[in-house]
Amino acid sequence: MAGEKFKKSFLEEKEKLKKMTPPDRRWYIWNYYRVPILIGLVVLFILYQAGGAFLRSRQDCMLYCAFINQTPAGESQLARLKDDFYARENFSGLQVITFDTSINLTDDLYSDASSIVFQSLTGTDTVDIVITKQSIMEQYHNQNVFLNLQDLLPPQDLELLETALFCDPETSNPIGIYLKNSILPSAYGLDEDSILGVCTLNNHPDVIQDFLSFIFHNSSGTS
Repeated sequence: MAGEKFKKSFLEEKEKLKKMTPPDRRWYIWNYYRVPILIGLVVLFILYQAGGAFLRSRQDCMLYCAFINQTPAGESQLARLKDDFYARENFSGLQVITFDTSINLTDDLYSDASSIVFQSLTGTDTVDIVITKQSIMEQYHNQNVFLNLQDLLPPQDLELLETALFCDPETSNPIGIYLKNSILPSAYGLDEDSILGVCTLNNHPDVIQDFLSFIFHNSSGTS
């Protein structure tokens, strides 16, 4: 009896959704099914984290880079970037690089769940580097997500990058680097207004330095 009632309710909802326009359908699904959608996404994230923890127990993640709200660079471009940097570092088979493109903090349907995922990843020092847009840097600048680059880069590099630094709107500390002068827009298709922020030095700070050197075409510094 309960099964027939559920089936009837499901068919009625399906028919109702068929008659709606795409914007109305998205609005209806989000407003009436937001809670189960978020619960489902959080459960998926927990399973993803559990699987990742198992893999990390067997592997050493040398660099975890999260690309947030990036549109132009396709998966193949980022895969090539990862392969090129991996080859440069000459890592062993158990040393891996993670490029995470799953976080979207602007889409209405996924932003709440993505925000939970993002804060969990940064709060557990999983993410080393974030590459995103200025709006996201401004949104999270006061939540201890991005490090002061003065703690990472020597004064001479900070001076060379002075015109490319994004500074915290409140403290004026440099917390990001605009990537327009790096190789990422021209060689790998990222937006020129992308910004790189460093989230932790607790994993492999030497690899972060190497990545900055790599994208700025200088093996001895970030210029």
